[in-house]
Amino acid sequence: MPTAPLLTDEQRQALRDSNDRGPVTVVDPQTKVNYILLRADLYDRCRMLLPAEQFDLDETYPLMDDVARREGWLDPEMDAYDQLDPRRKP
Repeated sequence: MPTAPLLTDEQRQALRDSNDRGPVTVVDPQTKVNYILLRADLYDRCRMLLPAEQFDLDETYPLMDDVARREGWLDPEMDAYDQLDPRRKP
């Protein structure tokens, strides 16, 4: 197992400023991607709240359609609201 990179002094100070709990956002200056620094024990606690498998948004579409149908969003009278969509081309 590879060794983990060591904290920089700047990261350590940011964690201290957050009462050593984090989370602290750090930015890769080359890619501009944000990362979160968080104590490992806190991360493990948060991870237990997340599903172990990858979430597939496509699986939610039938459920959303069912809610829309029950709430009347698919009623033909609701089509009038589509006309108000500013993204709609005339």
